[in-house]
Amino acid sequence: MVKHRVLFISAPIGAGHIRAAQAVSQMLKVNYSCHTELCNIFDFFHPAIGQTILKTYLKILDIFPQAYGTMYGWGNQNNLALFGRELVSQVLAGRMLDYINKIQPSVIVCTHATPAGMVAWLKKKCLVTVPTAAIITDFVVHRLWVYPEFDHYFVAHSAMAEYLSQHGVESTSVAITGIPVSDSFIQPSDKDQVLDKLGLTRDRKTILIMGGGAGVLPMDEILKLCAQIDRPVQLIAVAGKNQQLYRKLVLLESVIGHPVKVLSYVDNVHELMSIADLLISKPGGMSASEALAMGVPLVIYRPIPGQEEANTRYLLGSSAAVRADSLSELKSILVNLLFEGNNDFISLRQQAALLGRPTAAKDIADIIAKKLIFC
Repeated sequence: MVKHRVLFISAPIGAGHIRAAQAVSQMLKVNYSCHTELCNIFDFFHPAIGQTILKTYLKILDIFPQAYGTMYGWGNQNNLALFGRELVSQVLAGRMLDYINKIQPSVIVCTHATPAGMVAWLKKKCLVTVPTAAIITDFVVHRLWVYPEFDHYFVAHSAMAEYLSQHGVESTSVAITGIPVSDSFIQPSDKDQVLDKLGLTRDRKTILIMGGGAGVLPMDEILKLCAQIDRPVQLIAVAGKNQQLYRKLVLLESVIGHPVKVLSYVDNVHELMSIADLLISKPGGMSASEALAMGVPLVIYRPIPGQEEANTRYLLGSSAAVRADSLSELKSILVNLLFEGNNDFISLRQQAALLGRPTAAKDIADIIAKKLIFC
């Protein structure tokens, strides 16, 4: 029996797009015995091109985030942007088509808007005829995500479905599933074991700080700020693959005054979140969804204009997060939330748990299998 082959196409601009593809891929393999292929658009070009694009993107976020916000808003409102995306998709789609023809998938799933545009162009030209699906990994739909050529969309909440419907996507083709996270965020962790492994205690509130791997979150400044908190806390700081940041944070471990565990790249975020009372981070769609799946309140620090700002509005409106735009504001929020028996903290935890969609990956895999593969 030939296994059905599902091709996931993403982009390595933020790890969330790839993690979403991995989560759904795993469910299709385990529950439906599908063969899956994961690739990103940089695979179609010389490695130097992808690295240049990625470095430029990160540099803009670091030095001039307002410019990114301006471009994001322009792309969402200006008709010239629609012409631009069509031109880019046409120019780049040829190499993608060669890859698709080589893989011969039964279904194509996109978790980033750029490859989605390329696949939509190929479908419009009848060069790709297999079913296609798009998984939007933020809490907002940017107009460059909208392609009526797609057979199915998966979104986080009803307002996103309404937006797609207003822009020409059939409402029956949109499923409100949440953003897919790994099934490790469903399985309960042994909290005592995780605390022991990290050398942390049970009698302190645990603050998890993430999102500094790309250099856009001042984790060293946040650690220094936490040294001023006069409540019993302990801190976990995850530097990701940013070795310069990791070394800087390690130097601070002994001077903070609270227990601190500095980590580099980790693959057990679900364990860290299982012991976290608060997460200080950027509001990426994936990291926020992982926190919500674990019922961890999110303290958002200075969201970047664009999808981060839009994600923030949704999370604040759902009362599952709070926002700080300065270090002094962040300190006030932490001191307030960490006060024993604080009703705001209890409410945040409850709302985060209510908003979480830990089974989103399974739900998406079920729909792909039943509506696009075995229909």
